[in-house]
Amino acid sequence: MSIIINVRRLEAHTIDESAVHAVMTDVHSCALVMLESATYIQSELANVRMSEELRLQIEQVCTALVGIKHDIISELFELEELYGSEASASVICSRIDRIVQRIQDEITRMHQLVMDLESASKQDPAYGFAYVLISESATNILNAFNRTREAADSLCAEAGETRNT
Repeated sequence: MSIIINVRRLEAHTIDESAVHAVMTDVHSCALVMLESATYIQSELANVRMSEELRLQIEQVCTALVGIKHDIISELFELEELYGSEASASVICSRIDRIVQRIQDEITRMHQLVMDLESASKQDPAYGFAYVLISESATNILNAFNRTREAADSLCAEAGETRNT
């Protein structure tokens, strides 16, 4: 899916068009990594040993990752409309902060799951496969998120906006 940015430069913007495009591209990529990771985890879940409690926790995190992907894509379309409507840099940065925070909230949930699986694998080495599955997927998501956060931070700093995240 290609995100198209309004190509005209609007005087009301004190925000660089190419930087907005870069953030939107990184957010979109991050959302896809979240979806791909959740799908991969779900496909491998039957092959790893774990308690039903952990399995349920993993399934809930995966469902949330899939759901947030759809929400983020919707937010990107709204962001594109805002940018095209001559919204201020403050409004654009506020919307970007909201998107970044939503992704970070899911990463926090996934981090807790990784910690729970690490603890379980120390008690029972058979849980090690589940730990590796989830921690590698979490690392992929975190790497994509870090690129997104860096682009968002850079965009809003250049626009002179203070960040809430």
